Amino acid sequence: MLRTDFHSHILPCMDDGAGSAEESVKMLEALVASGVERVVLTPHFYRQKEDILSFLSRRQASFEMLRKALPQDTLPKLILGAEVFFYPSLADDPELGRLCIGETGHILLELPFERFYDNFYARFMTFVNRCGYRMILAHAERYLEFGNTVSDIERLCSFGNVICQMNCDSLAEAGIFRRRRLLDMIDSGMIGVMGTDAHNTKKRPPRFGEAERIIRRKCGDDVFERLCSEGDDIFSVGMGKG
Repeated sequence: MLRTDFHSHILPCMDDGAGSAEESVKMLEALVASGVERVVLTPHFYRQKEDILSFLSRRQASFEMLRKALPQDTLPKLILGAEVFFYPSLADDPELGRLCIGETGHILLELPFERFYDNFYARFMTFVNRCGYRMILAHAERYLEFGNTVSDIERLCSFGNVICQMNCDSLAEAGIFRRRRLLDMIDSGMIGVMGTDAHNTKKRPPRFGEAERIIRRKCGDDVFERLCSEGDDIFSVGMGKG
């Protein structure tokens, strides 16, 4: 089983993440030090700002910049992806599959930071059914800050082909009561994968190791290993619509 960071902004000069290839390498070295063996590179994609082909061109240029700066040893396996902001008409874009995480058929999807009402659930269900790809909800716990409940997140997952990702720093920074709620989400199986959502080396550094220690201590080794196993399963599925 591999430790996988499913959410990162490590690609240099791509979004509000790493500002240089040198910073990107330092972030990857920090992940290696915490035992991470596979990193999904997920720069922000906003359909209202650019089209998919333009984004892919920028992403490839950034990836080439990073590869030239990489040392030849001990860095994790890098997988290209995107943090795709929810935009209903994307379901009809023939290029949507190119935003999947590698060849997995999974898309890391960011939802609006707002209270979810019935009309949103209807739009979300239509989107999931029409595009057909499997959705990983980025930082699912953050939607709780906008009046949503755990049951609301579960409702999103009930539409099928949807799993949840939690940010490592949410666990690392949470107070005792919030941490308990987040751990309950993990312990119940609601959270399928973890991601650092790291943006830089100072204010938002990778904190995978801290999250792992908390999960192992509070939920048990088997729960953390289940998260790793679910991550491995995503990469064993292969490309295709769900």
